[in-house]
Amino acid sequence: MNPFQGMSLAVFGPGLLGGSLLLDARARGVRELRVWGRREASLQQVRDRGLADLASTDAQLVAQGADFLVLCVPVGGMKAIAGSIAQATLGGKAVVTDVGSVKASVLAEAGAVFRQAGIPFVGSHPMAGAEVAGLEAARAGLFQGAACILTPEPDTDPEALGKVDAFWQALGCRTAHMAATRHDEVVARISHLPHLAAVAATLASFKPDASMAEFAAGGLRDTTRVASGLPSMWREILLENRQAILPALTDLHQVTGELLEILQKADEDLLLSRLEEARDLRATRYS
Repeated sequence: MNPFQGMSLAVFGPGLLGGSLLLDARARGVRELRVWGRREASLQQVRDRGLADLASTDAQLVAQGADFLVLCVPVGGMKAIAGSIAQATLGGKAVVTDVGSVKASVLAEAGAVFRQAGIPFVGSHPMAGAEVAGLEAARAGLFQGAACILTPEPDTDPEALGKVDAFWQALGCRTAHMAATRHDEVVARISHLPHLAAVAATLASFKPDASMAEFAAGGLRDTTRVASGLPSMWREILLENRQAILPALTDLHQVTGELLEILQKADEDLLLSRLEEARDLRATRYS
């Protein structure tokens, strides 16, 4: 069954994820594509590429009549968008979801607006981002093979959850369900901490003498790649999820402190042990 068939889909934010979603949805036979954007210039790109039947800076207008709505805006802007959607007359059995990389704050803020308005909302996070941003970077198939974490609450409507699950699976995602707080703890370790580690490696490698980078091989490029992400977006993500990130960052601090001490003491056996442990841990996930 194709969940896109006959759907009126509204996407709020035509950036990397929103734009890629539009490309995939158009290819899967949606009845109507509606897009909200903050800037008219971005919306004109959407129109020029034929990615929407309606593109507007009026969120309430875009939501009007839609039966599946996806928030692809920064986490800090979701509550305001939710307020506009709550004032619209949505399609029958409409469902709202999002793509935010932090979930507890989204459920507490935007989720509360939807709950008060009686609109089913299911938090979701497709792990399909990249260090590039914007509609120009959008591509069909971005979600294929990606993990997507859904964060239903105890009172989440089972039918709405099923629709959101089917939606992401139809895009090629592997879906999993967990509590919002658990999601934030997980992504703090597997996404947000690696970004901070890349930032730290970039600063430590380049700040003393950036010209040394011309001699670097692929290791430095691979290690620092994600530090190229949009700083304003990552500032918001890291601050929104700081309570879950702090314990992870503390662990990183302890590990680097131990490595510093090992090298200061030239402890060959303990250094070898830590190198082997890291290699083996990584091999359990990436063989």
